[in-house]
Order: sequence, then C-alpha cells, then structure tokens
Amino acid sequence: MCVVYEKYSFYFMWLRFKLLNICQALGQHILIPKSRVVLHLLIAVEFVLMCFCNCANAQLEVPKDFFRSPLDIPLNLSGNFGELRTNHFHAGIDIKTQQQEGLKIYAVADGYISRIKVSPFGYGYALYITHNNGYTSVYGHLKKYADKIGTYTKDQQYKIQSFSLDIILQPDELPVTKGEVIALSGNSGGSGGPHLHFELRETLTERIVNPLLFGFDIKDKIPPTVNGIWIVPMSDSATINSNRLAVNYESKNSSGNCVLKNPTPAIVHGNIAFAVHTSDMLDGNSNRCGIYRIEFFVDSLQIYGQRMDRLDFTTNRAMNAHTIYERFKKHKSSIHGSYRLPGNPLDIYDNLVNDGIYNFSDDKIHECNYIITDIMGNKSTVKFKVQSVSKPGAKPKNAKVPLAIWNWEVDNSLETEDVKLNVPAYTLYEDLDLFIEKAPKAAGVLSSRYKIASPYEPVHNAYSLGIKADFVPEKLKSKAVIVRFDPDKNKNTSEGGKWEESWLVAKPTYLGYFSVMIDTVKPTVSSLDFAANMKGRYQFSFSISDGLSGIDQIKPSIDGKWILMEYDAKSNRLTHYFDLSRLSKGKHEFQLEIIDAVGNSKLYKSTFDW
Repeated sequence: MCVVYEKYSFYFMWLRFKLLNICQALGQHILIPKSRVVLHLLIAVEFVLMCFCNCANAQLEVPKDFFRSPLDIPLNLSGNFGELRTNHFHAGIDIKTQQQEGLKIYAVADGYISRIKVSPFGYGYALYITHNNGYTSVYGHLKKYADKIGTYTKDQQYKIQSFSLDIILQPDELPVTKGEVIALSGNSGGSGGPHLHFELRETLTERIVNPLLFGFDIKDKIPPTVNGIWIVPMSDSATINSNRLAVNYESKNSSGNCVLKNPTPAIVHGNIAFAVHTSDMLDGNSNRCGIYRIEFFVDSLQIYGQRMDRLDFTTNRAMNAHTIYERFKKHKSSIHGSYRLPGNPLDIYDNLVNDGIYNFSDDKIHECNYIITDIMGNKSTVKFKVQSVSKPGAKPKNAKVPLAIWNWEVDNSLETEDVKLNVPAYTLYEDLDLFIEKAPKAAGVLSSRYKIASPYEPVHNAYSLGIKADFVPEKLKSKAVIVRFDPDKNKNTSEGGKWEESWLVAKPTYLGYFSVMIDTVKPTVSSLDFAANMKGRYQFSFSISDGLSGIDQIKPSIDGKWILMEYDAKSNRLTHYFDLSRLSKGKHEFQLEIIDAVGNSKLYKSTFDW
C-alpha cells in the first residue's frame, strides 16, 4: 500500500488541482456542489492510503551515486532546499562559486539539453538536462553557455528577435555526456551574488526533489538553530495569556537541547497552534539555511510533522500559508507554522492531528516538544510547558463588523461605490473577515487609497480588483494604472489595469493598499560607454529604467536590423556584444527604443564607426 501511495500521491494532488482550476474557470454555480463531493472523496482516499502505510515518515528513496557534482570545487552552500523565500520555498541548492564568475559547470549525468531559458529575472541564463533515470537537472544564474549551446541559443534569439527565450528541445538536438562542460557560472537573473542554483526534478511530474538526498558531499555537523517558539490563537475564542495575539518565546541556547528564556508556562485556552523560528548552518559557513524535518508533540503525542523531500511549483506559493506571513513579510523570519490552514495545498506534512491545532480547555499543564532535524541527521530539541485553562480570557470590546465573511472554498465577490472584488474559490487559505477602509490620497496618487483586508493576509492566486476611476480624464485613461502600496518598503508597485466602463481593473496577487496613479513619464535611456568611434571595441552598454508602470518592450537595432542586447534587470543594464558574422566593419546607425507598460517610449539614435 505504501508503494501505491508513493507512486500515485502526485496524481491525487494533480487531480485535486485540475478540479479546482475547472471550478475557477466555469464558476461556482455550475460545478462547485458536485466537484466538492469528488474533491473530498479524493482527499479521503489519499488520507486513507497515507495513514495505512504511514509512509510519509520515511525519507524519499532516490539514487545515491548516479549524479556527479556540477562543479569541481568543494560544495559550499549559501542556500538549501526548502528554505523560506519570498512567496516560495527555495527549489534547489545554491552553491558558492568562490565569490567569482566563470567556473566550469558540468553535466551531472548523461542526457540531453531539454530546455533553454533566458530571462532578465529569475534564473537568468538557465539550462535543463533530462537524464535516463527519470530526473532532470537544472542549472541557474549562468554567465555563459558552452559553445554549441550558446550558438544554438543565439540563433534562436535572433530568430524570434528577443533576448528572453524559453524553448523545449528534442533528445537528438543537444545531447551531453556526464562531466561535459555545459556552461560557466555567473550571476545572471535575480541572483544576489555569484553562485550556481542547482535543482533536480522528477522528469514526468516536474516536482522538485531535494538534491541533498542524492548523496552530494556536503559537510555539516552543526545542529539546527532554534530562535524561539510562537504560540498562535486559531479561533475567535482562543486566548494566550488572556489575549488573542500570537506570542513569541525566545530560545536561550539556540542549538542542541534548547530551553526558552522565559520558563513560565503560557496560559492558553481554546484552539491553539504552535510555530518554531528555526534555521540551519553548515560547517564553515555563515549562511543560514532551511530545515529538513520538524516534529511537534503535545504530551508525547505527535500532532504535526513536515519533511522537505519534494515540492511542487503549483503549490509552492503556499509557503505564505505555512509561515507566520506578517512576520516573514516584515522581517524575513524563518518561522515554520506547525499547523495547516484549511486552504493550504502543500503536501509536505505528515502525522497531522486536527491539522496540528490542539484544543486546550482542561486546567492542566501540558508538555510540548519540538524535534528539528537537518538532512545530515543533526538534531535540536526544545521542550516547554503551557498551562491550559477551562475559561477563556475577556473578549475584545467594540469589535468591528466586517463587510462580509468569505469562505475560502467558494467564489466570493463584493461591490461598493468605489471598489469591486472577485476572488475565485481556493484563492484564500482560510475564511476571511473582509474589511475595506478608505484613506486620503497620498502624494502623487490620483485616487483615494483603499485598504483591502490587510497586506498581511496572503492569497494563493490572482484575483480581480476594480477601482471606480470615472475622475480620470479621457486623454489620460491609457496612462492609468492601479498601484499597490507596500507599507514595509514604503513603495508603490504597478499592478497594471484595464478599463471596464468606469472601472479600472487589475489582477493583483496580494491584498493590502491600492490606488490609481497616472504614468506619463517616459523611460530613461543613458549610454554607459557608447561612442562614435567603436573601432577595436567588442561591446557597449546602456542603462535603462522606468519609474512606475515598468519596462514592457526593448527594441534595439543596427542599420534597421534587430540586434541582441543582453538585459540584466537588477542592474538595469543592456549590453551588446559585436558579432563579426552579423555585422561588417564600417559606419553604422544604432537605435534603441524603450517602451513602458502604458505606451510611453524613449528613443535613442546615434551613428558609430566599427
């Protein structure tokens, strides 16, 4: 039975999410009643299989000696699998490249280049190699591809006239052998410094598998660090020390056998959950990495477990439901919630009792215990007590009445005089008390600022937000965008927008503060080293940027023909490398047009001699 579950667990999840997508596409009135029955049956069958064999407790079995290292230097990590990152768990390992670019990157096994992706964001220059054992290796933030791969890539970029590229290849196009140099290490895309991002994925399902399960040589004898324990109320009647706020108890000694600085038991009542602020460090490394295994017990009964063996891209954003979202958004705190919200689709959990939520109501002291393990087997524990009471603390007075109470399992919509919302089923992770607050206009903002629920309430998918904008003059409508204000960064970010009669409508993936702004400012374009005399030169660069709606199109050309300019978004830098096969010696005319998302454009033209 365990073998059956291991083999087919992904397909249960896949069926669930296909069903949810159909519900969202067709609307709750058509499909939701029947689909919910099927959905619950799928969940029940999966749960029975998992409980019957308890195979979620076992580490995933993978080949240990099939893959070689992608580098020929000792593997020193700056990030590992499952580490908490913005809107996702980290999908691979980040291997340090000795603070430099240009190290040789090797194919970890025989296979073929199955995908080439080039982007100014994300993984930058990336390669995917499909192997014959059911896995695909991924290499990100590269500086340069090996010659045959680079030539193929450049030809494809000129063919579609785009720096950004994402193509799928056939097995006979670019085969590679184990140990073959496929690229040089770099710092491209969203990288914060030179390193190699490396992943292993199941080829059939594209689920990401923890690379450190495969036997790569990583030195680690340091137990995980525990910074503190959070106690979280999970219902309206739950209290902690007579309040309804989450409480943090810091740890005195941070690894091994840990104890809390404050030994006095918290007084708890009702449905309570726990969370642990924890991270891991490797030998000879100052970087804080993620945790592999967490187990939580109340009175020796395990009510929660998680294991970072595999992740799925379709559910990875639910990291926001896994952590204490407000703390992570404000402080990037590595807090793992030891509970599962009802709309959290992650499948990293095991041994859940009541989704990790415990009801305290018996006037007794309860023993709680965390066991936290890294992938090398190093363990830290923290034991503490809580005092359960049968009577709750005082209820808050003058609580505001919400505009609506939204169920996470169904489509929700609401329209006021100024704002309209359409939130598909399964976008929320739990039921939401919806509040909409109106604030005065901020500097440079055309409309009032509307607070939709809270910026610290996460959502899993995009939803529809409309703001009544009949005050926008007709001649400026094409320049209007909805902006989201981030109070933690004190920054406005454009969410775009399309007109639906007098409503400006966008599809944000956050809740929080929104308003309408007008963007009439052209992008900026400035030369970094372009000159009239380019003889003996092999490249030139420009700096480009846009202040609000964002760069949408980049159109570079020489003598009217499109040329490839590499775009590094984090440095706002465009670079062209001269190519003798595509450009002759002599005088030429260069042109660069940058267009933002609302159509403002900036044109740079000049002649040069090469």
